[in-house]
Amino acid sequence: MAYTRAQMMESRAEGRKLTEALAKGWRPEPVAVPMQLQRGESCFASNSAQIWQYLEGDGSYIHKSRGGFGLLGVAVVAGTAMGNSARKARAAKEAAPRFRPIDQGQLFLTDRRFAFNGQAEWIDIWFDNIRMSSCDGTSITLQISGAAPAQLHTWPIDYYFALFHYLSNGNIIQIPADAG
Repeated sequence: MAYTRAQMMESRAEGRKLTEALAKGWRPEPVAVPMQLQRGESCFASNSAQIWQYLEGDGSYIHKSRGGFGLLGVAVVAGTAMGNSARKARAAKEAAPRFRPIDQGQLFLTDRRFAFNGQAEWIDIWFDNIRMSSCDGTSITLQISGAAPAQLHTWPIDYYFALFHYLSNGNIIQIPADAG
């Protein structure tokens, strides 16, 4: 998902607004949600989202062969070989590991987990399993114990990143200043 510079600046501003309020003593109120929470668990935010995961792609491609006689046949064979080479190169590029969208749905941020009710599956990312996290203004990247890295895409992402840090360990983080 690509955001404009203005959207990233707006997201950062929402994150800074939250962290300033938290620093002044404001605390978020739990919100009612239609999902089952664990005993003592509360939800503090919910929004539509996408989840991406760092995965390899399908490296297959269709190899075409054509034959013929004469100059036209040689030209067809040469053109087909160039087409096969281009298809093979595209397939190799597509197979390279990268973040790929795996589902979209509703994201719930509780005081214990990111709960994702997707179109294809339900995914719980428990805070205890998150080893590292970062936010680049477009997504939250999570390094998860025993799983490939995941990215969460929702709006405003910096607000959700700051709220996650506060809910998971009580930290009030600094949202980066907008680059000039």
